[in-house]
Amino acid sequence: MHRFFVDPQDIINQQVHFSQSESRHIERVMRLRSGDTVVVFDGSGWEYQVELLEKASSALVGQIISREYQDRESPFKLALVQGIAKGEKMDTIIQKAVEAGIDSIYPLLTERTVVQLAGQKSQQKQERWQTISRQACKQCRRNRVPFVSPPLEFASFLEQHQGQPILMLYESEQECTLRQVLKKDLLARQIQPWYLMVGPEGGFSEAEAAMARQKGAILVSLGPRILRTETAGLLAAGIILYEFGDLG
Repeated sequence: MHRFFVDPQDIINQQVHFSQSESRHIERVMRLRSGDTVVVFDGSGWEYQVELLEKASSALVGQIISREYQDRESPFKLALVQGIAKGEKMDTIIQKAVEAGIDSIYPLLTERTVVQLAGQKSQQKQERWQTISRQACKQCRRNRVPFVSPPLEFASFLEQHQGQPILMLYESEQECTLRQVLKKDLLARQIQPWYLMVGPEGGFSEAEAAMARQKGAILVSLGPRILRTETAGLLAAGIILYEFGDLG
């Protein structure tokens, strides 16, 4: 059954009021009509069976038939702190991270970040990425929409999250691997979320690695091969959520 998102504030008196964009998608793309039944989620865990009503304005309205709280979230909270990647890579990373079960996403501006974001452009990007997170939930049947933070400077993120469990993927790390962290409990599982830091194209600089270590982050390697930014974070997230979450 087709799934659509409705903001909780647009659920009034047992009826859901679809946004204009969702209304266009329902009518023009999915070709659904009055009397058809769809699934609606509100981003807070609630899922609704809804019958579409006759169109009375520019936006569609549906009548709630039933509702149920569906918790499809991972029991282990893992946040992705992703160095902003070029082009459509960032969109893909956010989409796949949501599908995998990532709890929240923090786009990161680093020394080697190529994409320049400031002011209104930064806000527009954040809004776009939040929309991608919401759309990914429609596909993968999550009922809570992961928060996508506005882009943060590298040093600001570390300051704001000092003392919290942070894992940095760093290709030059020679001593510690992700396997060791998970097997030897080098980070406390009871303190969540964990923050998984991934560099952009070109990775993190030596200065950033040193700063992260000084702030208490654990630097880890994923092995002898160099992975692309769009591969590394999702692979590491999959491993962590397999060990502690609900994957597998």
